Amino acid sequence: GNVEFELPGDSASPRTSIGGGSRGNVEFELPGESASPRTSIGGGSRGDVEFDLPGDSASPRTSIGGGSRGSKLPLTALLPPTKHGYTVSPRPTLFVYMPALGATEVFFSLQDEQGNSQYHTTLKSSGQEGVISITLPEAAPELKIGQNYLWYLAPIEPDGILRPDNYSVSGWVKRVKSTVSDQGSSKSAIALATEYAKAGIWYDTLEVLVTAQRLDPDNTTLANEWKDLLEQVGLDAIASQPMGEQL
Repeated sequence: GNVEFELPGDSASPRTSIGGGSRGNVEFELPGESASPRTSIGGGSRGDVEFDLPGDSASPRTSIGGGSRGSKLPLTALLPPTKHGYTVSPRPTLFVYMPALGATEVFFSLQDEQGNSQYHTTLKSSGQEGVISITLPEAAPELKIGQNYLWYLAPIEPDGILRPDNYSVSGWVKRVKSTVSDQGSSKSAIALATEYAKAGIWYDTLEVLVTAQRLDPDNTTLANEWKDLLEQVGLDAIASQPMGEQL
């Protein structure tokens, strides 16, 4: 594909390292600043979108796990193995694979790196399987550039109680200044996703591809770029899952 993701190279994120390849056009590259995850995703060419993981060393040191209760696939945050991603949006969209748990509500919260609550809410859910999206609303404060935030999502049990050991998933997000020249409608979705991916801007790469697929669900090129991008960061099992609802 065209989208190749590069992990940022800053030194403030997780210390893990990921190898990769160029599969398409979207290749993700981790940014190279010194405050991001230590993980490195090497790559090959699969498409246009190739993601580069940022290399900064300032990301959170905590490690976040997901949950699994016997489903074929567990509740999973769509993130690189670092569990940390960049955004250029003041109120980004976050993505989670939700198995068919039957939960009709989910709890969502956002904290700063010091553990201070920034926003929390309860959202209605269909309980159906798929990749769901949560966009921070106007009621939530804008993310500050250069700061890490921890988000958390938990399906609420049928009895309506959110317990400490509740099945949940979480991840880190950091807002950075945009280096993408043109974020307007003049670029194709794949071209824009490719630029975000090469800059290591994970959340926005996902949002561009998901939005495009929702508008054109039968577009096989978009579907292939999406699949390639997720495979670059080890999310192969989720690549073929359906697009779910926007909470």
